[in-house]
Parts: sequence; structure tokens; C-alpha cells
Amino acid sequence: MSHVSSPGYLAYGSPPDLPPTSNGGQSPRPGGGGGCGAGGKKRQELGTGKPRRNKRKRAQSQTTSEVQREAQKPPGPECKLTLEEIMPRLVDAAQEQDGSRFLQMRLADGYPDEDRDRIYEAVLPAAGKLAGDVFGNFVIQKLLERGTDVQRRSLAAQLKMDVVNLSNHIFGCRVIQKTLQVLPPEAQLVLVKDLEGEVLECIENMHGNHVIQKCVEHMHPEALGFVIDAVSSRAEQMATHMYGCRVLQRLVERCPPQRLEGLLERVLQRIDKLARDKHGNYVVQCILQHGRVPDKRRIIEVIKNDLVEFAKNKVSSNVVEKCFEAATVGPHAQSLHEERAGLMRAVLGDTDDAHAPLHQMMNDKFGNYAVQCIIKHSQGADREVLRQRITVVEPELLKSATGRHIIAALHKEGPTQAGAGAGKPLDV
Repeated sequence: MSHVSSPGYLAYGSPPDLPPTSNGGQSPRPGGGGGCGAGGKKRQELGTGKPRRNKRKRAQSQTTSEVQREAQKPPGPECKLTLEEIMPRLVDAAQEQDGSRFLQMRLADGYPDEDRDRIYEAVLPAAGKLAGDVFGNFVIQKLLERGTDVQRRSLAAQLKMDVVNLSNHIFGCRVIQKTLQVLPPEAQLVLVKDLEGEVLECIENMHGNHVIQKCVEHMHPEALGFVIDAVSSRAEQMATHMYGCRVLQRLVERCPPQRLEGLLERVLQRIDKLARDKHGNYVVQCILQHGRVPDKRRIIEVIKNDLVEFAKNKVSSNVVEKCFEAATVGPHAQSLHEERAGLMRAVLGDTDDAHAPLHQMMNDKFGNYAVQCIIKHSQGADREVLRQRITVVEPELLKSATGRHIIAALHKEGPTQAGAGAGKPLDV
């Protein structure tokens, strides 16, 4: 039987957060991370591509967060509790707001180890129950922070008995994450043993996905086979899932490429689809940031071959920008010199072509962001050619908001400096 408590008035779930971008931040515009341009696309609900939630749901999430913030505050001066008074009913007290606050205070640095040990002895048999409680979970987390190695392992043994349910629980998932952070490697393996076979269920859960991410972040890459195998079996589905895309990014950031060979191959085979997906695009951008040079070349080649369509799409325009960034200032930029030159040729097209890719992108509500980013990452002779092409149509561009953003970006970068950048002039 599950130890997890599920009070009805707290069953809404924690506030959702954005799928992280490849640099760990959050996208300034919906549908993908990055974007060098001025102005903004219409925001949607927290980067999910969905309409904003109604006020009632937002209020429910806010209520849950407020309760948890209150639970972590130190007890006020009106609190007259003493440890001697609480000890006979400590487990019940830990599930009350004032009692939880008091116990967290007594577990803080500066209080005697004897207090910690007494609380630990009383809490240990009920650790699983308290981990799933709105107030009790903070007491368990504090014990994990302050406890000895032996105490942490004993608590972990109790939590392991219900690790799957706790991982997918609004409060229990926080305790499992904390446990993964404080345990040594061999104890981590014992704790997550029962998650094997349940990885995909956890990833698709709004709470459990955070536990799997913590596994990736805190466990040795060689111990992550159970996560890699599960995700690889449904790579495309995970990449396009609002939580699965986060786990994939953590794997790309944390694991040596040879550990992800099969997973990366499955993802790279679907770049054309994933680049346009509201969640999958984050995975593509992450590979452009953290992947191997051959992987980056494959992505850039796909984008280059249909550059205009990718740039005019609300989501994949972000991937276009990331391609230019990766090939110009990314960690493998020097090795991607030829790819960058190919991208610039694809943007500029023929000199006398009134419908050149650059012109199509400048007049598009999403493509103009890509043009602004290309201006930012242009160099030397490339920048001068780009400047000439844009200057010719400047009067027309000044008639629209998107056009004015492009002109502003061009002026922001300033005049081309002699010898700036690298590479030979493009044959345009």
C-alpha cells in the first residue's frame, strides 16, 4: 500500500515550468529558445504552445506554492512549542504547519546533534508517510541535509519501499530529488533500482520527470543505462513530449556522446520534424550547443536545405538562429567554418533575385528574427554583403515594424571594420 498522502485540496500539482533552453535558461519567446531579434511574439502559456490556463487553475497552483512557502518559514514568536512537548507526538506534529516549522528550525545548523538524532529516531519509521505530506516532506528534506551518512542511508531505505509513487507525487518527488543529491553513488543505485521499468511513466508525469532529471544530473553517466535505454526506445515521442524533452536535454548535456549513440541517431533522423515541434526544437538546439561536430553538421545541413521554410516557422526559426550561433561563436565554431559559409550562401541567394531567401525572411513575422540573428553573427566580408543587400531595400523596410527591427539590428552592429571576422568574401 502506498504511503503517499494526497490531500484533495492540494492535488493540483506544482506550478509548471518552461522546458529549459539549451543554455539552461528560458526562452524569451514561445516555441523555442533563443532569439536575437527585437520585439516579441505573442506569449503563450509558459512556453508550451498552449493557450493560457484559466484563472482558477492558476490560483490553485499559486495556493499550493504559497502553502509550501509558508511551511518553510521559521516559527513566529507566538510559537511556544518545545522539543520535549513534541516528542511523544512528533510524527503528527511534523504534519502540522507549526510543528513542521519548529522541527525544521531544530534541525538547522547551530542546534545540537542530539536534537537531530532524537528527531531522526522518531521520524524514521514514518519517513515514507511524511515524504508525501505537505508539511512533513520538509522535515524529511531537512533531515537528509543535516543527517549523518548512516542516517541518510536509513532514510533512503525507507523511501525506497515506495520510490515510484513518491517520485510521481507532488511532495514526495521533492524528497526523492533531495535524497539523490545527498547519497553516495552506490546508495543512489539502490534507491532508484525500482524505477527501472518505470522511467517512461515518471518522465510523462509532471512531478516524476524532475526525479529522472535529478538522476541524470547527480548519478554517474555509467549508471544511467536504465534511463538511456528507456528514452531510446521511444526517442521521437520523448523528444516531442513537454517533459521528455527536458530529460533528453539533460542526457545530452551530461553524458559522453558514445553513451548516447543510438539515442542521438534516432533523434538526428527526425531533425526536419523535431525542429518544427514546440518541444522537440529544444532538443535540436541542445545538440547544436553540446553535441559532437558531425551531429551539428547533420543538423545544419537539414536546416540549410530548407532554410526559408524553417526560418518562417514560429518554432523552427529558433533552430535557424541556433545554427548560426553554433557555427559562429559555439564551442565548435572553428570546425564548422564551411557549414557557416554554406548557411550564408543559402541566406543571400543570387544578387539579382528579388525573391532571394533574405528578402523572403525579412518580410516574414518570424523570419525577421532569424535575419536579426544572422546580422548579429555576420563577420567581415559576409557582414558587408549583408549590409549592402539590406541597405538597398531600407526604404521599404522602414514601412513595417519587422523591417524597422532589422534596420535597428543592422545599425546596432555598427559599420564593418576592416579585417573584422574571418573567411573569404562570398561569391555573390
